[in-house]
Amino acid sequence: MLLLFTLILSVVLLARFFEERLRLPFALGAIVLAYLLNQWFHLEAFNQYFPEIVYLMLPIILIPDLLGVSRTELRHNLGAIFYLSVIAVLASIALAIGLTTWLAPQYQLTLGMMLALFVPLMATDVVSVSSIFNRFRLPERLKLYAEGESLFNDITAMIIFFFIALPLISGGEFKAEELYLILGTTFIESLLIGLLAGSLGYYAFKFFRDSVEQFLTLYLMASLAFLLGEHFEVSGILGVVVAVLLFKYLFDKEGQYQHINATVLQHFLNSESTTEFSFRAYRKEAHYLGFFANGVIFIAIASMVDLQLLWHYRDEILAVFIGTTLIRMLVIAPLIIRQRLPFRWVGALTFAGMKGGLAIIMAFAIPDNFVYKEAFMAIIVGVVILSMFINTALLVPLLHFYGAGFLLDKADGNNHASNKQAKAMLKHLLNRDHKTHAYNQWVFEDLIEKEIARAQRHQTSFALLAFEVDSSQVVVDKLLPILRKSDSLGRLSAHRFALLLPHSDISAALKLAYKLRKQLGGLHIAVSEYTTGDTLEMICEKLEIALKSQKPIDIEI
Repeated sequence: MLLLFTLILSVVLLARFFEERLRLPFALGAIVLAYLLNQWFHLEAFNQYFPEIVYLMLPIILIPDLLGVSRTELRHNLGAIFYLSVIAVLASIALAIGLTTWLAPQYQLTLGMMLALFVPLMATDVVSVSSIFNRFRLPERLKLYAEGESLFNDITAMIIFFFIALPLISGGEFKAEELYLILGTTFIESLLIGLLAGSLGYYAFKFFRDSVEQFLTLYLMASLAFLLGEHFEVSGILGVVVAVLLFKYLFDKEGQYQHINATVLQHFLNSESTTEFSFRAYRKEAHYLGFFANGVIFIAIASMVDLQLLWHYRDEILAVFIGTTLIRMLVIAPLIIRQRLPFRWVGALTFAGMKGGLAIIMAFAIPDNFVYKEAFMAIIVGVVILSMFINTALLVPLLHFYGAGFLLDKADGNNHASNKQAKAMLKHLLNRDHKTHAYNQWVFEDLIEKEIARAQRHQTSFALLAFEVDSSQVVVDKLLPILRKSDSLGRLSAHRFALLLPHSDISAALKLAYKLRKQLGGLHIAVSEYTTGDTLEMICEKLEIALKSQKPIDIEI
């Protein structure tokens, strides 16, 4: 057991190292390392208990991604995410079945058989997507589409697989009205379980005051939602998603229940469960645990790779991979065209369809007496591995090649400029504002991310000062006397400016903040210091909280 634990830590550490230094996506590095280790150390335990291992890790993997979801962005793009995670999945399955019936009638596959083969391949892996997308300056909407789809299409695939495909290949039959009733009941029950677990988790979180106890409460809540979902034979994943999103909603609403008249209840609801600083720390810790859980899953996947079996079914694996990839592109294109987005989004979202451990879980669930079990297992495992390698090999160069275009999309999602025009416009955007000499928002955020990478690599610190002005006529002459050559002035929005202070701790930042406030006539100044594990989003959240404060100078660490 200790050997297995050591191997997991080694895979996670090295995969993370290669991601940071060589830009090799974490998922890809982890599965290659795991396969190599499996040649020296026999890991049959992972193979034997694969479904149990993945079910154990799923809540741990989902929590950091769900805690990072923006409710506002999710609400504004709910229609697109619903299309990608439900409508597109159903359309893809229908097209895959139609093509198989037309091109391969000799196999004489029934509807249940084709569902058992293709439905698992509709579930994409949020970890693989996030690990690649987070390395590029991409529009938030594009990231939300890819990550939101990966979170929610798992639910659609699992419901269809376990409640339609498996009963059909086991000899069962469904009428349309029974099918609608089953799907509706499954969705509603999963939703209710998530609401129950999320409510209990939130109030338990408020009850416990110790940081360790609160952190454990988050995982207990997610595990409870998943356990209840599986116990009642509904969607445990949907239960976890609803529970964590409800928890985050209630946490964000703390202090806003002024309309409730009951004094005791109002006091309890408005009381602060924990500070924003502590909650950010929980998100970081959840992110680290997510890396470990993914390491476990990738080792489990690598332990199942039988190269001889995969080679035997190589033609079928390649045909299914190419077919499902083309179908994915076809069902994504209408959404991008309808929203008048550049066609490069179709390529990015198509290659973001990497498969993961959930597809293999579903393959494992196929009954042992099913005649095509070995073939289906080989095809699904082969497509999962192939998608990790080929999709990554295509997605990374595509994001590099269209980097200028995606940066413009970040500023304007409806920009239809060609790549040549995009580069010309980007060159213009890179110029500082003539009135303020401040970097524009996109370039300034890029400077912050580079400073984050530098701080992580050299174990240094830096700080940000932010302030808001009604007019863009910031008097630069007043700033120049107090700034160092290494400091950078940039915009965070139309009326919000910030100073990036490399190699500055909180003490140095505060000294400059007092000088800055005096120079700018008493403006409110927000101060934020980088701490290990912070992302750009977390730093911006700190500044947002500090800017809302009534203090002359507010600090968020």
